[in-house]
Amino acid sequence: MMDMFSKITKDKGIFFVFLLAIVFLLNNDPIFSPDTGSYENNSILRIGMYPLIITFFKFLFKENVFKYLAIFQTLFSLGAIYFLTNFLRTFFNLNFYLHVALVGIFLFPLATHVSAFNIISESIAYPLFLLASLSFFKVLAYKDTKNTILFVTFLFLLCFTRQQFVFFYVVAFIYAIYMMIFEKNVKISSKVFLASALSLCSFFIAEKSYHKIYHGHFAGTPFAGTQFLMRPLFLISSSALKSIEDHQQKQFLLEAIEEFKKNDITSLDQQAKDLYAYEYFYNTMYHRISSKIWGKIWSKDILDKKFNKDHTSFEVMQIIDHNALVMGIKLLEANFVASAIYYIKDTMRGMGGYSYCFFLFIILFCCLVASYKRKKMDFLYLALTSSALMHLGNSALVCLFEPPLTRYMYYTSTLLFAVIVIFMAELFPYMLQQSKKSCAE
Repeated sequence: MMDMFSKITKDKGIFFVFLLAIVFLLNNDPIFSPDTGSYENNSILRIGMYPLIITFFKFLFKENVFKYLAIFQTLFSLGAIYFLTNFLRTFFNLNFYLHVALVGIFLFPLATHVSAFNIISESIAYPLFLLASLSFFKVLAYKDTKNTILFVTFLFLLCFTRQQFVFFYVVAFIYAIYMMIFEKNVKISSKVFLASALSLCSFFIAEKSYHKIYHGHFAGTPFAGTQFLMRPLFLISSSALKSIEDHQQKQFLLEAIEEFKKNDITSLDQQAKDLYAYEYFYNTMYHRISSKIWGKIWSKDILDKKFNKDHTSFEVMQIIDHNALVMGIKLLEANFVASAIYYIKDTMRGMGGYSYCFFLFIILFCCLVASYKRKKMDFLYLALTSSALMHLGNSALVCLFEPPLTRYMYYTSTLLFAVIVIFMAELFPYMLQQSKKSCAE
């Protein structure tokens, strides 16, 4: 910590920026959201990392637990931003102004999307994501064992905090395949692939072990099915409804549709208003209405008194989640084209919109062309390509289960924007030089 402090103070400008950030961020009280209680109470629907952190802080401090937790989250976030931006500045030899710009880019989410004083998992996930990205960039640059181990360790902690980041493993596997096929580096490829696979398996085991310890069942979090059902239910049609043969499942769908119709959300065979109607549906209606109907149908009809007596609440949630997943798959199969089109549009919107996706495509195409001529990608091209793949993977995974809300997208969008800034800064002098050569000729 003292070493980090001494390095920052060498650059008074950067030190001043971080000092302002500390003063601004620490001048707050802990912010409690509707989700805070579920983390504090080790809810069945939550994964283990953040509840365990809250438990640890309760053990350390008897009073002002969340105040100290918020301070830790703030300092942890600022530390992660410092290490990532310092690496980028050093590696690319960036000037002071670009360094400040990068710090500002990574600080921006803390002031807008997820304050470090929020008592929710995002406040820990953001710095963990930055550290995982830093370690991955170092793997791209140095191809060493130390950073590979750091990368998979941070990624394990990140996924154990928020499951949405499993897309990062896919990016790591793609990089390992690239190293194998295009750079013929079997050693690095196998190292990254095996370490990532081991980390991914460890994450699944840790998730199930957490539920075994706290809820008595060695199983995954029973929430994916109820989330997956949302989009097929929002786009439901009469023909899709006919694909549901189970009486209780059909009863759930009919009652849910009736509730949505009363609230002017959607109804059978009604063309969905627009993409933003889905967000309104998710934010205001889906969980409130569906949970009420789940309880009415499953807890009373299928799960009778004897069943409820003999089964835990975790098992009840597993049954509900399984039924939701079955319904979601059947509705998707029966209304595949409409669902696929809506999903692709949402994924592109999550990435920043159609124009931004086109811009990314142009940049990546240029990277691939330049790399083809060189027979391999240099670090900047690898960083840009992997950041774009992270952003695509994040949006694609989130949109399978939820709308592309900013609170889920800002992690990868912030990183990608920072890498694009560096790319443009590196590209501009080259273009200027080429322009001067053309004028001289």
